[in-house]
Amino acid sequence: MRLTTLVCGVTLIAAGSWLALSSDSAEASLRQQSPAVSVRVKTLDKASIAESIPLQGTVFSHHAVDITPEVDGRITAVEIESGQRVKQGQLLIQLDDRHQQANVSREQAKLQDDLRHQQQIRQLFDQQAVSETEVDRADAQVAIQQAELQLAKAALADRAIRAPFAGTIGLVDLSLGQLVNSDSVLTTLDDTSVLKLNASVPAKYQHRIRLGSRFMLSTNKLHGHQVEAKLAYMDTRVRETTLNLRLQLVIDNANGYMLPGSFLTGNLPLADEAVLSMPLQAVAYEGHQRFAYRLSGDYVEKVEIELGARNADEVEVIDGLNPGDAIVTEGLVKLNDGTRVLVIEQTNS
Repeated sequence: MRLTTLVCGVTLIAAGSWLALSSDSAEASLRQQSPAVSVRVKTLDKASIAESIPLQGTVFSHHAVDITPEVDGRITAVEIESGQRVKQGQLLIQLDDRHQQANVSREQAKLQDDLRHQQQIRQLFDQQAVSETEVDRADAQVAIQQAELQLAKAALADRAIRAPFAGTIGLVDLSLGQLVNSDSVLTTLDDTSVLKLNASVPAKYQHRIRLGSRFMLSTNKLHGHQVEAKLAYMDTRVRETTLNLRLQLVIDNANGYMLPGSFLTGNLPLADEAVLSMPLQAVAYEGHQRFAYRLSGDYVEKVEIELGARNADEVEVIDGLNPGDAIVTEGLVKLNDGTRVLVIEQTNS
């Protein structure tokens, strides 16, 4: 009985193996008999792929300041109008300075008196009529008085409000005789000949960012008009909370076409980097998955791939393929895993 069972088992195993071999042989025979699909293939290699990252931000003036007085006082002259272009150092607003002018005159007169006294003491010292201590005292008095005169002149200068840099005056709504203090904003001054824009980008692109690179930005406020920006500065540290790196762009606005506060958008071009890339047309899509058909002899293998940066024609291959792999670029529609193919053209990257 046991012998009969053993014989039956061996027979069944042999029959199963024969059926499996017959099935594989039939499948292979069927594949060989099926007509080959004509395809074009391309051998992959590493190459540079153009890549950029989006930027956006609000521009601000190269120099911008609120014009405020250093001291309290009464306005005696307004030398500017709204929107006026002014030069650096130009007088904008004058405060009553009669007391300060009198103080300067007094300190100048006192300095002249101290200088005469100093000269007399030195002459007496040459005649050995006074000691060296008297000379030192006279010299010290002159130095003190010179400092007092400088203080008086500074107080006088504080009454004349001047432009710290060349630019355009904002709105001016001032009256003669108006009392102002150091908290009063009298007007604004902006240098809009150069505008700046701060933007943040992922720090992982740091090694591909090139200072001095130029590219175009645009804004809806300019009805599609584009302006050229220059990448001028890159921060020295990465923001811990966002892992971003801050950049500063400079925009020539000598024509005054843009105003501070304009919102700009664009793309920052990155330095080229050699990566494994493939034509976009060679990518097969199934839901969220991406595939390529890799040539293996007279057949193709369906390989899942992970993609990265792309441009209009090429896409970076992060995983799934290697340099030297030949993939189908035309004829994907009729392909499945294991389809027999006829290569009618093969190109290299």
